[in-house]
Amino acid sequence: MHNLKPKYTNYILFPALVLFTISLPLPVAFSSILTIVLFVVSLGNTKDIRTNITLYFISRRNMLLLIIFFCLLFSVLYSDDKKNAMKGILAAIPFLSLPFSLVGIRQLSTKQITILKKIFVFSCLIISIFYFIKTGIRIGLFDGSYKFKPVSTAYRSHYLIYNLTYRQLTPSIHAVFFSLYLAIAVLIIIFAFDHKTRLSKILHGLMTLYFAIYLILLTSATINFALYSFIIAMLFFRYSFKRPLHYLLFFLLVLIGTAITDYLLIVKYIGPDIGDIFYKFDSPSINQKIIFSFIAVILMSVGAIIVKLTSQKKYKLILCGAFIIAAFAGIVYFNNAKKAENINDQKINNISVRARYNKEAIRIIKKHPLMGVGIGDKKFNLLERDISLGDKRYVEFGNETLPDHIFNPHNQFLDFWIAAGILPVICLLLFFINEFFKAIRYKNIVYLGMVYCTCLFCFTDLAMMVQRGQIFFLFFICVFEIESRKKMTAPSLP
Repeated sequence: MHNLKPKYTNYILFPALVLFTISLPLPVAFSSILTIVLFVVSLGNTKDIRTNITLYFISRRNMLLLIIFFCLLFSVLYSDDKKNAMKGILAAIPFLSLPFSLVGIRQLSTKQITILKKIFVFSCLIISIFYFIKTGIRIGLFDGSYKFKPVSTAYRSHYLIYNLTYRQLTPSIHAVFFSLYLAIAVLIIIFAFDHKTRLSKILHGLMTLYFAIYLILLTSATINFALYSFIIAMLFFRYSFKRPLHYLLFFLLVLIGTAITDYLLIVKYIGPDIGDIFYKFDSPSINQKIIFSFIAVILMSVGAIIVKLTSQKKYKLILCGAFIIAAFAGIVYFNNAKKAENINDQKINNISVRARYNKEAIRIIKKHPLMGVGIGDKKFNLLERDISLGDKRYVEFGNETLPDHIFNPHNQFLDFWIAAGILPVICLLLFFINEFFKAIRYKNIVYLGMVYCTCLFCFTDLAMMVQRGQIFFLFFICVFEIESRKKMTAPSLP
């Protein structure tokens, strides 16, 4: 009887998990199909079915996901568009099926979990190279024919720059989600791979550099900021700052992370949807903001180090308080900037359009704060339809708010609130808080980085209502939790 468990794990469950892990960077159809396969495999383990059901229902994580799912399901009742509502419910099914399917991974060994992480990293590497080669062939990069291509009239950018950035570089998956995959791959390489030999250090360093360059080309400011800020924070907590090398590496990464994030924010400000995708540093006002950001980040870094060295026991509380004050100041600053933009009638760009999406979403939430408008009615009831204005009513919100498009607030918390009211939003917040404290308790840096990056991602996109996001996240937090329970010697936090 006891021999059946290792056989089931080694010859059925683990191979299915390997295929599932390989599929994650591929188009979502592959991971969706393999999610069903995993569910069937979990039901095939009839000996442990009762134990798995018990473990599933005693998990706080699973209960929060269940509440979110049933809130969305209940909203179908007051959705006018039942067809679109059912599509939304189908997209949310992994909230139920995937956590149940992954209850059985508790039987995996630490070695098997390590193999899954390595498979994911190398899958991201191979798929990204494939995408780059495919894009290079399509645009004539390798035979030199790109030199004869005209400047893109839509983006007013050089042909090569346009075709080697953002969605053009990931033709089979949205660039933002692929950016999240690469960011987690970088965290796994840095914090979970063994760097014992000189050769392994060189290879891992080259892979990290490759992924970092690819992330820049994908132009996701949110993911790049999340990745660099998290790594900088981990260095800060790890370093004693009693050696010159600590200062050199810390400030070097601070400068690199600030430069990349600033540039990508500028690209988002002037494009890529509207304007030039390539910034030539020819705007005095933008250049001034860049200088100000560097000065602010360096001063905050120096201040944080001084606090850590002078208040070694209480520096975390002091820094948390300073962070709250800085966040509040930032909110006040952006609100003032937003008011000034409305007064001066600034041009529409990627960031301003998203801000207007959020503003429109909040307006609807104020009208329907408890129950939302229904998961199926985001298409028709979200915006005020003024027939007398025609399509002009939707110009200020961008193309995605036209009557034949589903409104996208680019914020998972607002999206849940619009669809099903305040309860799923509270559950999502509790869900992230629960995962955050689990990662800290288990002292698993990659687990913590995964939660941090995804949580930030939810503020700028629908990370948990798109299957390529929810499947990826739910899979890895389950894997990291099981790994942490089995291997408490993972890279530690202070």
